[in-house]
Amino acid sequence: MKKSSYSVIGAMAGSSMDGLDLSHVVFSIEPKGWNYQLKKCETIFYDKGIFSRLKNAHRLDRDEQESIDVEFGNWIGEKVSRFKNDIEQIDLAGIHGHTLIHKPEDEISWQLGRGDIIAKIIKLPTVTEFRTEDVKNSGQGAPLVPFGDFTLFEGYDACLNLGGIANISLKESQTAWDICPCNQVLNYFSNKLGKSFDQGGELAEKGQMNLAFYSAISKIDFFHQSPPKSLPNHFINQSLLDPVDPTDGLYTYCQIIAEQINQSLEDPSPGKLLVTGGGAFNEFLISKIESELKGWEVIIPDSKLIDFKESLIFAFLALKRFRNEVNVLASVTGAAKDSSSGVIHLP
Repeated sequence: MKKSSYSVIGAMAGSSMDGLDLSHVVFSIEPKGWNYQLKKCETIFYDKGIFSRLKNAHRLDRDEQESIDVEFGNWIGEKVSRFKNDIEQIDLAGIHGHTLIHKPEDEISWQLGRGDIIAKIIKLPTVTEFRTEDVKNSGQGAPLVPFGDFTLFEGYDACLNLGGIANISLKESQTAWDICPCNQVLNYFSNKLGKSFDQGGELAEKGQMNLAFYSAISKIDFFHQSPPKSLPNHFINQSLLDPVDPTDGLYTYCQIIAEQINQSLEDPSPGKLLVTGGGAFNEFLISKIESELKGWEVIIPDSKLIDFKESLIFAFLALKRFRNEVNVLASVTGAAKDSSSGVIHLP
């Protein structure tokens, strides 16, 4: 029997590879639609061991990858179990693991973190593998967050996520797509300068435009394709990044991100743009975006929403799957039809 209120845990292992974002959200359905209350949130940062295993998993053979799948499932289960200790009542959990392989053209998308293992540890119905059904329907299987954008954040004309990968959701057309790698590249250059990330864009601000790097990136085919389209992790070849002075790389790539976002927002009429994801804290990047966009009101919310909007939405996607209702839109992914996507694992 469907209820009018649900208590849900959402977890997101983002493409920035900094850690696992956890949210406890209470959703209620009212005459005007769904409402949410973000009750509790936390980021569990990866230790060096788990970070290294995830970072290098794409280079390993299948047996080793399956071993990491089990290991990461146990790790997630333990972290979620601890997170929920002081929460009295929870109906279910939605977990988006670390994307190891994303090849929708081959109907393959594999997120590490075995859902059956997680469900047994946390003793809750657990939804994982949100992309699977959509790619079976000839969709991109990504981005997934736009369904939540359209349903829970209706007050905005567009939602921009500046995570490991930047993606955009357009309310009027009910379309969305991956724009370009974002923090994946910025963090790569920051790591070369001895920093885990570029705090406030202070490093980028000291750089200057590297025209050769700008030209090489601008020629990448993906940036000239029409949506629907989605990106895997490890998209930009390291050989393009290594020769570049990291400070100049940060400056130049911030400009590239801003221009790619501007291109994505050329068609819809300007309105309110909600910006979340770790890149929203990068003041230099935001200034570049604002200088490129004409007529758009760029809105940076409070830090909780910046950091935990995606884990909040994966809790919602899990809830919709649990109710056997649509949670992935064909208008976003290019699939043959809308779907209720995700595998439900019972404890």
